[in-house]
Amino acid sequence: MLDKIHTFPTSATDEQIAYTLRELSYARIDNWLDTDFLTWGWWLELGVLIVSVTIFWKLVDKKRLFELTYHVISAGVIVIWLDQVGFELGLWYYPVDLIPVFPPATAFDYTLLPVAYTLIYQYCPKWPRFLMATLIMAGVVAFLMEPMAHRWGFYELVKWKYYYGFPVYIAIGIFLKLVTEKMKAIVAKQQAVAK
Repeated sequence: MLDKIHTFPTSATDEQIAYTLRELSYARIDNWLDTDFLTWGWWLELGVLIVSVTIFWKLVDKKRLFELTYHVISAGVIVIWLDQVGFELGLWYYPVDLIPVFPPATAFDYTLLPVAYTLIYQYCPKWPRFLMATLIMAGVVAFLMEPMAHRWGFYELVKWKYYYGFPVYIAIGIFLKLVTEKMKAIVAKQQAVAK
């Protein structure tokens, strides 16, 4: 299969790849300055980022700040990583970036989705309620927000369907809850031992 995707006559060297990535970065920066920066879409993304961070700070349980900060950062890492994989594989792309770097810097990946996952985790500690809230959030994102982002020119599907994301959003939420609860248990055990 890999022989079908070669773009160099022979296997690319690390130096060729580094050069190509640098040229691509320069092209992205030029494109961003010409088409994205200070447009209504850029301002909207900036607004989503600011509003998401503000909502997180206002609603987060400050007594659980360490745990919830761990959760929001973990959510961000997972969402950004999965988004980058899809972007790199050519499943989708983003015509509007907040900043012109890889991975594509969308406010949705960096703040909106991580904050949503974390607030669900905070406000729905029991599994049945958590699963229901995660299902609703996944449905809203996959079937409402993604189509709106596409219609407004923030998100272009190449080889992806909206409904593919629905189970992915659910799996991310469940995985995050399991990992955060495990880390919380480890920290509690270590604190008990230290006393």
